[in-house]
Amino acid sequence: KLIINNGILNLRENFKIYWQNNPIATIEPGKNYLEPKLNLVIDDIMDSNSTNKLKEFLSEWLKNFIIGELKDLVYLNKLELKNNFVRALCYQLFENNGVLKRENVNEFITKLTKEDRKELRNMGVKIGRYHIYLYRIFKPSAVTTRILLWKNFFRTNLNFSPPKFGLNFLSQETNINQGFMLICGFEKLNNFYVRIDILERLFVKIIENNNKNNKIKLESNMMNLLGCTKENFIKLLESMHYKFDKKDKQEEIYFSYRPKRDVKKKIHKRINKNDNPFKMLNNVNFNQR
Repeated sequence: KLIINNGILNLRENFKIYWQNNPIATIEPGKNYLEPKLNLVIDDIMDSNSTNKLKEFLSEWLKNFIIGELKDLVYLNKLELKNNFVRALCYQLFENNGVLKRENVNEFITKLTKEDRKELRNMGVKIGRYHIYLYRIFKPSAVTTRILLWKNFFRTNLNFSPPKFGLNFLSQETNINQGFMLICGFEKLNNFYVRIDILERLFVKIIENNNKNNKIKLESNMMNLLGCTKENFIKLLESMHYKFDKKDKQEEIYFSYRPKRDVKKKIHKRINKNDNPFKMLNNVNFNQR
C-alpha cells in the first residue's frame, strides 16, 4: 500500500526497480525489448491479493515510464500504416532501436511520396543524408532508457557504457563495439565516431557553404559543431569522399565532394539471331490436340 500510494520509483542499470532505495522488482526479456517482463522480488512476504495489486501497479508504471521516454519508438510498432514502404521502414526502425543507415533502406526511401515523408515527420522520423532516425530519442534520458532495455532483452554488451553526454565526436577505442555505438546514436567513420544527428547538421552546414564552383569553405563552426581538431576534421571528411584543395600557406581551406565512381566498362553482349528463344515456336503445331 505504501508503494502504491507513494510510487516514487526508478529503474536502474541492474534491471531492478527500486522504491526508496529498496529493490522490489526486476525486469526480464519480454516479447520485444520495449515490453519487458516484470517479476516481484518481495512477493514472498505478501498475500496473493496484495501481490497481484502491486504487480499490476508496477506493470502500469513500467509501461508509462517507457512510453514517457520513448513514445515515438513505442508507437512505431503499434500504428496501422497503409503504405507498404512506410510500414517496412517503420518496422526496420523499431527493430534497430530507432536508428538506421540510409544505405541499408534506400530502396524504401526512393519509393516514398511527399505525403509519406510528411507522415513520417509527424511520427518523429528524420530522413537524413546518412541515416534515418527518430530525432526525439537522442535526449540523455531516452538514450539511457533505450540502452538499458536493449541490454535487458539481448543480455549482451552488458559491460559497455555509452559516451558521456555532450560529446559529439570520439576517436576509436579498442573496447568500443560498433553495433552498440550505433544504438547510442554514433556512426563509425574511418577511425572516428560521430553522433548521427550532429552529422546531419554538419551536412546542412556544408550545403549552406557550397559556392557556385561546388567548393566549400572550411569554417570554424563546422569543427566546433563536432568538437574536434582541424586535423581530425579533415581526416573525417576525406573518409566521406570529400577532397581538400592544396592548402599551402593560405589561411582559407576549401573542399569539395568527389564520390568514387564505378569505372568498370559495360560489356555489351551480342545477341545471335539464331539463338532467339522464340524461334522454337515456329516448330510447334498449335492445331494439334
